[in-house]
Amino acid sequence: MEFCFDLILKEAWKYQALTLPNPAVGALILDKFGKILSLKAHKQAGKPHAEILALQEAYYKLSGDKSILSLEESKEIHKFLKENAKNIFKDCTLYVTLEPCLNEGKTPSCAKLLAELSIKEICIATQDVNKKARGGAEFLENLGMRVIKAWEIKELEGIHKKAKELLIPFARLQKKGAFVLFKYASRLNGSIDGGQISSPKMREFMHNLRSKVDSLLISGKTIREDNPILDVRFATLENKKNPDINILTRMQDFPKTAPLFSVPAREVNIISKVPEFKGFVFCEGGSEFFKTLKPYCDLLLVLITPKFSAEFQKIMQINADCKILHTQSIGEDLALWLQIIN
Repeated sequence: MEFCFDLILKEAWKYQALTLPNPAVGALILDKFGKILSLKAHKQAGKPHAEILALQEAYYKLSGDKSILSLEESKEIHKFLKENAKNIFKDCTLYVTLEPCLNEGKTPSCAKLLAELSIKEICIATQDVNKKARGGAEFLENLGMRVIKAWEIKELEGIHKKAKELLIPFARLQKKGAFVLFKYASRLNGSIDGGQISSPKMREFMHNLRSKVDSLLISGKTIREDNPILDVRFATLENKKNPDINILTRMQDFPKTAPLFSVPAREVNIISKVPEFKGFVFCEGGSEFFKTLKPYCDLLLVLITPKFSAEFQKIMQINADCKILHTQSIGEDLALWLQIIN
């Protein structure tokens, strides 16, 4: 059981923050012999949830009917499964990191679909923090379905804790209306200058993240020293957009010569004090900037490239104690998702 939960947690972390304002969620389905039929994660707000993607692939594996694979919208997949999969999942087990949604939002209710499909067993890592969507576990249980809830089982306390950590960005948005993520990239010796640091795959990952933020906060010093464009030209997601930017600086009459000012369809504001954070706020900068923003940051994203540089003048000098929530390999590099302790 823990093995399956670990799989879906790792799968969900691949899309962390990319799904905002929705939570990152992973799901898998086992057949009656315990074989994994599908392993999926929610990828983008408004698109099919993890459970639906897992059911879609599992249905194909069990039935051989590949027509379901051509469906991309949640409502289409829900409708297809209701009409064609009445008994096909009766011996299957679903694992999911978050209780299936009960409400009808941009997508239909996952909990109500699962009830109609009569899945043998549903194993859930944690409850939903969204008051509108929560209650799916109880709803299914009240219908007489077998529901395993990690938060009620002592042996699964660790899984429940990890599932709650996965929800930190979503929970912060729900609770305070903002999720603040600070990112920096460096080589193994801490050097942060001397040309491009991250690999092409990591740049793609970062540009995908940028395309999902509500605003990008950056220091005036970084603008003056690096002359960045801060666009999303390497992003691969649908509906990508260049982020609006807030430049934090004490300089009056800040020069507007950097390429970022010429990017179309974006708003650039020059501000003199830390703003009131709203939505998904992405922060990029050096150690001085981090020191300023540390009290406001929910998570720290550290990108490490496996290189050393003997010729450098700048290193990231940060004072912070952190807890590692997750590590993932992206291209040649490593991404560390950290929770700041103090």
